[in-house]
Amino acid sequence: MRIRLGNGIELDCGKRILLDPIKTQVDIPSLISHAHSDHVPRDIKNPRGKIYATEGTASILRSRYGADNVEIVHYGERTSLGTFDVYPYPAGHIFGSSGFLIVCDDVSLFYTGDINPYGGLTVESPARVPEVDVLILESTYGNPKYRFPDPQKIRIHIAKWAIEEVSSGRSPVIEAYLVGKSQEIIALLNRYTNLEVVVSEPVAKVSEAFKERFNLKFTKHSDGPHVLVTHRAVGEDKARVTGWALFSKRRGDFPLSAHADFDGLVNIAVSSSPTKIFTVYGFRRELANWLKKWGLDAQPLGGNWVEL
Repeated sequence: MRIRLGNGIELDCGKRILLDPIKTQVDIPSLISHAHSDHVPRDIKNPRGKIYATEGTASILRSRYGADNVEIVHYGERTSLGTFDVYPYPAGHIFGSSGFLIVCDDVSLFYTGDINPYGGLTVESPARVPEVDVLILESTYGNPKYRFPDPQKIRIHIAKWAIEEVSSGRSPVIEAYLVGKSQEIIALLNRYTNLEVVVSEPVAKVSEAFKERFNLKFTKHSDGPHVLVTHRAVGEDKARVTGWALFSKRRGDFPLSAHADFDGLVNIAVSSSPTKIFTVYGFRRELANWLKKWGLDAQPLGGNWVEL
């Protein structure tokens, strides 16, 4: 087997497959780890090859992009694609997110996709990672300055902020990513408050894929006290929910992330017991350097083919 970072992550083992490609290719299967736009092929509505994803990811791809041509793969079940055997694992990032265990020629490789070992309120479970020969590890927060607070405490802080705002006669606005984070905010407001949740039209559209599975309660209009959840808000009074808010001093900024922080990434690298680690995305060079300092064989994945 050989791999490289090119059109997404490319694997070649007599036959080829693509992981989160930029564009699909004729007669080459594509595996989509989750439905965030930076992991979805640009030609998702009219792909040139077959696309495979979990049922949760497929439902978001339908509601968000109008893609109705996705082949469903199931967590823990084998799918054979040419010379590859593929097993999806829960990634804990957003609904439907998955890592992929891929086996060919007695080499086992695991691609994490975007991963969260702590899970959330609108995912199937926290991430699960098998022991493998080769690990392809996302590195969004692969810098040691990114160590997040307890996510459950952050959820409580968000709920408390929303209650205080409504109690003061205001209709607070929470800005969060359209896919995944907005639905997480709806779920935490449903669970920890009795506040009515109003969402913008784009958030409502995407949330339909989550609604039944996670019993989300929201509306698009309200004349009474409410909280508005949207992916785009104007003004300085809004709350913002993202891991990048970690160092913000604003009262309404909450560092709730759907990714592993630095310690989480290191734990994944160690617990999967790989003989080789390739880092991708984000702080991939920094993370690889730290892992090498601790005796792990790690390097950023680049554009040249690497034989495994």
